[in-house]
Amino acid sequence: MPKRLTVPRGFTLIELLVVIAIIAVLIGLLLPAVQKVREAAARMSCQNNLKQVSLACTNYEVRTGKYPPSNTFGPYNGWPVLILPDLEQENVANIYVATANWSDPVNDVPRNSRVKTFLCPSANGQRTGKSAIPLTTTGASATGAAWDYSNVAVVAQTLLAYLNYPDPASYPITWRGVMSSQGSTVAQITDGLSNTLLVVEDAGRPEWWVKGKRVTTGDPPFGGDGTMTGTLNGGTWADHDKGFGIDGTTADGLGAPGDCAINCSNSFEVYAFHTGGANVALADGSVRFLKEGMSIRTLAALATRAGGEVVGNDF
Repeated sequence: MPKRLTVPRGFTLIELLVVIAIIAVLIGLLLPAVQKVREAAARMSCQNNLKQVSLACTNYEVRTGKYPPSNTFGPYNGWPVLILPDLEQENVANIYVATANWSDPVNDVPRNSRVKTFLCPSANGQRTGKSAIPLTTTGASATGAAWDYSNVAVVAQTLLAYLNYPDPASYPITWRGVMSSQGSTVAQITDGLSNTLLVVEDAGRPEWWVKGKRVTTGDPPFGGDGTMTGTLNGGTWADHDKGFGIDGTTADGLGAPGDCAINCSNSFEVYAFHTGGANVALADGSVRFLKEGMSIRTLAALATRAGGEVVGNDF
C-alpha cells in the first residue's frame, strides 16, 4: 500500500502568543540588568577620567610648585588649558595660544577639540559649551567642546557664612579650595590630602539639569547666560569659568543657597548622571563616590584646604 504523506503541524496562534509573551517577560527582566551593567561601566570610565585629571593636576604641582589656579585673568583661560601637557594632549596644547583669551578666534580649533578625558560617558558627549561673557576682542560670546569636571575654588561652608560673605573674594583664606584663584601648595592643605576635594563632577553644562531632569526655561541661580532658556555658562573646557563655591541648593534644586548638596543642580554645584551620587577626586589622587543625601556641611568641610573641620560620618 502507498505510504501516507504526513504534513507537519504548524504553531497555532495561541502558541505563538505564549512564546512572544515569554520573550517579552525575559526582555523585561534582562533590560534593567543590562542598563545597570552599562551604567556601572560608564561610572568606572568616568572615575578613570577623573583620576587622570587629578593626577595631571598633581603633576602640574610637581612641575611648578603649585596646583593650577582655578582660572587665569588677562588673558582669560581655564585651568584645564594648563594641564594639557600632563594629560598627553600636546597636539592640542601646541596649537592653543595661551597668551590670548580662551574665546579668541585664534583658539577656535583647539577650543573645539573634544578631549575625551574631560568628558564623563554618562553625560551627552556631543554638547557644545558656551559663554555669554564677552571676553574676545570683538566682544562676542564663544562656544566650544564640552566639559564635565570642575574644581572647588571657594566654599560657603554654611548658609550663615554665605550670608556673611556674599562675595567669594572676601571669604577667609581657610575657606579656600585647593585650586583657588592663586593655586596652592601641598603644604597649604593642612586638612589632609585624603580629606580635601580637588576636582568634582559638574556634568551636563551648558544644559541646566535639576535632579535628573533638563530645565529649558528660566535662568539658573548661578552662571545663567541671561537668555531664560535654561542655559549655563562655563561649559567649554577652555573657559576660565571653571571654579565654583559649595553653596548647595534649595530642596527643589531651583534656588540657592540651600541644604541640598549632591545631584541637585549642575548650576555650579556637584552634579553627575550616576544613580545615587557623584564622583570626586581628592588631593591624594584617590577617587570617591559621594552619595546623594550627604550633608552640605560635610561637603563644605571636604572642600576647604585648611578649615580644620571634622568631616562628617556621611563621607
